[in-house]
Amino acid sequence: MSERPWALVTGAGRGIGRAIAHRFAASGHAVVVADVDEAAALSTVDELGDAIAVPVDVGEPASVAALAARIGPEVGGGLRVVVNNAAVAVERPFFELSDGEWRRVLDAGLTGAFLVTRACWPLLAKPGAAVVNVSSVHGGRPLPGQAAYAAAKGGLENLTHALALDAGPYGVRVNAVAPGFVVTAAWDRWLGPQGAERRRRVGAEIDAAVPLGRPATPQDVAEVVHWLASPAAAYVTGAVVPVDGGLAAQAFRPLGTVAERDAERGSGA
Repeated sequence: MSERPWALVTGAGRGIGRAIAHRFAASGHAVVVADVDEAAALSTVDELGDAIAVPVDVGEPASVAALAARIGPEVGGGLRVVVNNAAVAVERPFFELSDGEWRRVLDAGLTGAFLVTRACWPLLAKPGAAVVNVSSVHGGRPLPGQAAYAAAKGGLENLTHALALDAGPYGVRVNAVAPGFVVTAAWDRWLGPQGAERRRRVGAEIDAAVPLGRPATPQDVAEVVHWLASPAAAYVTGAVVPVDGGLAAQAFRPLGTVAERDAERGSGA
C-alpha cells in the first residue's frame, strides 16, 4: 500500500481523465485509474508508475461496489480525492434516441457519479478530502442533438450542489468543472474522416466562437480539477467552474473572429 495520498479518477484511460490522472501523480498522489476499458486503464498506469488500474462500469451498482471493495485495502485511510470524469455521449435528436441510449448516457454521466461517490464515502469522509465532477458547458447551454448528454451534465451540476451540502459537515468539499471544446481523441472522432478541409473549417469556426481563440487541451481542464481538490481551494465547495475559454459567457456566438469583424468595419461592410 502506497503511503502517498490517493486520488481516484474515473474514465482515466484516455482524454481528460488521463490528463487528470497525470496531474495528480505529478503532485505526489498515488492514483486509482478506473475505466470501463481495462486495457486503456492499464496503459495509463504504465505511464504513471504509482497507480493501480481497476475496471469499472460506473453505471452498474455491482461494478461500483466491486471497485470500492478492491481499492479499500490499497488506499487504507489515504483516499483524498474522487474525480467523477466518466461519461458517454450520443448525438442525435431526442425523438430518435432509443431507451437504451438514454439510459446509457444518464447512467455513465450522472448515476455513475452518485454511485462512485457513495461507494467511496467510507474511504473518503475526512476533513480536507474532495470530490470533483467533470460536467460540460453543455450542461447549461446544450446544442441540438444533445438531449441525453445535456440532461446528464445538467443533473450532474445540481448533484454537485446537493452533495456539497451533505458532505460539508464532514469537511469534504464537492465541486465541478464545466469544460467547453476540448481537443481529445473523441474530438477527432467528432470531426470525422472527411479530410483536412473540414478539420480546418470546423477548427476555425470553434476558434472564432471561443473568446480566448482556441479549444482547451485536456491539461487545461486537469489543472482546474487539481486546484479544486487542493488546499488552495479550501473554502470552495458547491461550485461549478467553467473551463471553456469564455464560451458560456456570451449571449450568442460571434460572427467571425475579432480580426475579421475589425476588417469588415474598416472596409465599411
